[in-house]
Amino acid sequence: MQHQGQTTGFASDKDILQDLLMTEKHVSGMYDTAIMECANEALRNTLKQIQDDEQNHAKMIFDLMNKKGWYKVQ
Repeated sequence: MQHQGQTTGFASDKDILQDLLMTEKHVSGMYDTAIMECANEALRNTLKQIQDDEQNHAKMIFDLMNKKGWYKVQ
């Protein structure tokens, strides 16, 4: 019998999305640091594009979570 607050050993959709969003935020921050410290302009531009992609992924995750009521804006 499943009691409230207990888990089945599987992550819920909400938990997975929260983890994905947290990871996207972390990765975007790491790219930010790499971009600021990059001396090679071509590499810097590539990193900026990758960071933009990461931010777009995060926005898609945020939008889905917000739509489901799992990430409310204050």
